[in-house]
Amino acid sequence: MIKINISSKTINNFKIQVLSNFYNDKNKKIVFKKEEDNKVKWSIDIGAINRLIKRKLKNYPKEIDLEKLITLDYKELCDLKDFIDKNKSFTELNKTQKDYFYTLYQRLKKSEYIKDLDITVCPYCNRNYIFNFKKSNSLKATAQLDHFFDKSTYPYFSISIFNLVPSCQTCNQRKSKIQNDIYHPFIEAFNDDVKFKLKLKDCKFYYDKDSLEIEKKILKNEDKVNSHIKTFNIDNLYEEHKDIVLELIQKAQIYNESYIDELYQKYEGTLFKNREDVLRHITGGFIEDKDINKRPLSKLIKDISEELELI
Repeated sequence: MIKINISSKTINNFKIQVLSNFYNDKNKKIVFKKEEDNKVKWSIDIGAINRLIKRKLKNYPKEIDLEKLITLDYKELCDLKDFIDKNKSFTELNKTQKDYFYTLYQRLKKSEYIKDLDITVCPYCNRNYIFNFKKSNSLKATAQLDHFFDKSTYPYFSISIFNLVPSCQTCNQRKSKIQNDIYHPFIEAFNDDVKFKLKLKDCKFYYDKDSLEIEKKILKNEDKVNSHIKTFNIDNLYEEHKDIVLELIQKAQIYNESYIDELYQKYEGTLFKNREDVLRHITGGFIEDKDINKRPLSKLIKDISEELELI
């Protein structure tokens, strides 16, 4: 829910990974191919796929090849999408040509890409972990890669880095081919435009989660915020976490300012490096915006904790 900073190193590593399908370890050109039933279904080299791209996109004002497709930034991606939408008759790929791009995507080492991005929580919902894990001495990804512009409609973008958003399975399935106006995690932050708020229904809110509701305060971009919330079913999903909000209400009563200071003074240099460590220990979430993508539900915890003046 915060903007993911995608570095030039991450982009370069991703580009090298995709292009390695066309080059060997000695940087010599090789043929990229797909086999089925021990037979070559198709094969293509880097020169041929670049000629295909240039032929199909020949009327586009900028020259595009495979390397450029891989590294298009979001604005460039949108510009090319608009061009494709307006010129479907001659940009359309046949079944085999689409399969070139789909197969490049299928052979991605997704865990390496996710590791480079250095995120551990779904950026769409901030609710599920998407970290890597080791299996048989290799990294495996729990995340799925959402094609922001779906690959069946835009096969060219199957391996465009700004079109590949790591997400949890729930969000990827919810979004699917939907082209609603939602937040793209590489360029903007849902966190900047909305705050979770607490609504008390009756006086039992200190011990009964059904006596409270989780609401939103929209700061700007109301239509986009609501579209994002609807696409990923955030209202209904977050209703299942009212127990966490209830615990924060209780903690706000227990951990007053003087008690927090006492804990910090007592354990500074042993359990806690700074006061933020104490607050993270109390709330169970990260308390700075820049760290929201490190632990599930950190935005909810941070917003409610601020409202309760716990942090």
